[in-house]
Amino acid sequence: MMPTADVAARLLQHAKDVHARGDLLLHLQLDVSLLTGESSSWGSAGNMMSTDDTIGYFLGEIEKSGWRLEHTGYTFVESGATTSARIFGTGEGVVNHGAVAGYFTFRRA
Repeated sequence: MMPTADVAARLLQHAKDVHARGDLLLHLQLDVSLLTGESSSWGSAGNMMSTDDTIGYFLGEIEKSGWRLEHTGYTFVESGATTSARIFGTGEGVVNHGAVAGYFTFRRA
């Protein structure tokens, strides 16, 4: 999700500071979406993905400070799961929780 104002300000200042220092690369990690959900009374799983389309705006702000986006990568980081017994049948319903982390490498423009 879009970083909070404090996190965005800190990361943007970091980008400016390392650029002024002369670093050639900048690497940032940001959560770009969240997977949440709740178990149901039927024992099934209901997952929900939350995304924020404004992450591109933030990355653009980084580029304005003298960087060019060079590479991106993404991974799902599970933070836990909730299970519940199914009413009909056997087994359990599982709801995973976590975030999709975006890894962004910038090169000095």
